[in-house]
Amino acid sequence: MTTFSRLLALGLMMMAVAGCERDDDHTPPAGMGSIMVRNNSGDDSFVYFNGALASNRADYATTTPYDLAPGSYRVSLTERRGWRSWSGFVDVLENRLTFMDVTLDLQNTYAYNVVIFFD
Repeated sequence: MTTFSRLLALGLMMMAVAGCERDDDHTPPAGMGSIMVRNNSGDDSFVYFNGALASNRADYATTTPYDLAPGSYRVSLTERRGWRSWSGFVDVLENRLTFMDVTLDLQNTYAYNVVIFFD
């Protein structure tokens, strides 16, 4: 095994043990809920709520929390360095986390695959 192969194997093992940074333990402010964007798409994404750009983007390999009042929001995602996008209505529940798990849509190179669930 070459030195490069050993370093590569070591790096992969370290990533598997450490995992990606996740903010799954986020607690929404009292009376609010949170949309948690888990971005596993391979690139950063811009996040829009009801057409307005959020103040921070969803970086690749992170979970980004967005605290919002309970209700239904039109959420749009656009790829930072590309053409992929997604939009749909997402519910925010009081004192709960709404997760949006964002991955690549393997059938459509211009779309994200988004799975939504509550915690």
